[in-house]
Amino acid sequence: MNAPQSALLLVGSPKASGSSSESLGTYLLEELEARGLRTRTLHVVKAVRDDAGVEDLLEAVAAADVVVLSFPLYVDCLPAPVIRALELIAQGRAGERAPADAVAGQAGAEIGREQLFAAIAQCGFPEAEHNETALAICREFAEAAGFVWAGGLSMGAGGMVDGRPLREARGMLRSAVRALDLAAAGLAAGRPVTDEAVRLMAKPAFPAFAYRFIANWQWRRELKKQGATAPLDARPFA
Repeated sequence: MNAPQSALLLVGSPKASGSSSESLGTYLLEELEARGLRTRTLHVVKAVRDDAGVEDLLEAVAAADVVVLSFPLYVDCLPAPVIRALELIAQGRAGERAPADAVAGQAGAEIGREQLFAAIAQCGFPEAEHNETALAICREFAEAAGFVWAGGLSMGAGGMVDGRPLREARGMLRSAVRALDLAAAGLAAGRPVTDEAVRLMAKPAFPAFAYRFIANWQWRRELKKQGATAPLDARPFA
């Protein structure tokens, strides 16, 4: 395919701003912009609230050469607003009119070029493999909606990002930064994410036992702050 000229970031976190998903996606988008692509960011949770937002979403997707979805794992799947957005995009690109989308119509129906679709999944678990099912769903969506699947990056221990700009958190996240650099280089040239980028993103940035220790400590600190008296591992209905 020809070198992409534009890229769209879909932030899948239900947080209005400051999410780890936004941090990861924004870094990738900045790297694509540095390589000459026009870029735009949309927050999915806002886009699916009303017809005007859905219409804007579908038009933005139709106009982009590269679409990147960055989202947090919810249990083992995508957040509900993201699932809804993917359904609407697929319907729009098929030329169908979704029941809740009376105005969007054919926004994505005419597809005269190849468009890349890539995903970044991050979870709070130390192991990146928890994201595999969600990324498989993304791949199925891309193929069903007529995109060229450009691959998925899977990150464990996403809490380490903590919504910070990645350029301020390069230390322990240097593997993730390198993975996004490689992904940007490939996507900007119209190529999918490389195996090396996937490997680097999934590489643990912190020992799993230490991550669990810190996470449990933070949970206990929050319980104390909220005045809770039950132990963290309480099972009152067991």
